[in-house]
Amino acid sequence: MMRTSVEPIKVRKRPSFWKRVLSWILPIPEAHKKSLQGVDLKVLAWQGKFVLDTGKVNYSFGSLHEVMAGSIKEMVNWGVPAERVLMLGYGGGSAAEIIHQDFNRDAEIIGVEWDEAVIELAKKYFYTQGVRLLNEDAVEYVFKAAKQSWEYDLIVCDLFTESKVASAVLEGNFLVSVAKLLGSGGGVVINTMLNKSAAIAFLSVLNTHFDCVKTWDGMKGNAVFLCKMGGIA
Repeated sequence: MMRTSVEPIKVRKRPSFWKRVLSWILPIPEAHKKSLQGVDLKVLAWQGKFVLDTGKVNYSFGSLHEVMAGSIKEMVNWGVPAERVLMLGYGGGSAAEIIHQDFNRDAEIIGVEWDEAVIELAKKYFYTQGVRLLNEDAVEYVFKAAKQSWEYDLIVCDLFTESKVASAVLEGNFLVSVAKLLGSGGGVVINTMLNKSAAIAFLSVLNTHFDCVKTWDGMKGNAVFLCKMGGIA
């Protein structure tokens, strides 16, 4: 369940006072980096806080934060523990902050992010407290972890290049390995931006690999799938 009356975690860097004020009128550029895939990564002051954006989508602490907050809350309410957590595609750490702040301050979180530019920005502007952050390919990490029989309670899969989900996420071999990483009662959040027909097809695939599958529809444009092993649907 969600935590109440908890002292807020205050580790994210904040914009200066005047940037915070002006950022309620328009986004203010703070930093810019080119990702390994050539994507423009932008740190902007927006509505009083820093967000991580590209030219097309939000990577952390904007609309994606709402997606992560809603879907993780749904998973916890579904009975999935937030104890041993694996994050595939870390971004700025929206999901990690949500888990530590709202559900389990002592959660063991591993974040896997292959883009060094993203990691650098996360450490400088966003959330990495209490997170073991690995600079690795997330898909290869999943295959390696499955072979080693490592186990997690909650996996958050958010693997994108801008608005395009990584093709491996939709493939059976990857999903089989993800399922192997989950203990009984464990679950995975898979964030995508699939259109309606592709989402229906993917839902059918997920049902062949996980015991319980449902969708979270709290954000227009995102097709988010919640999958669980064991337990009650």
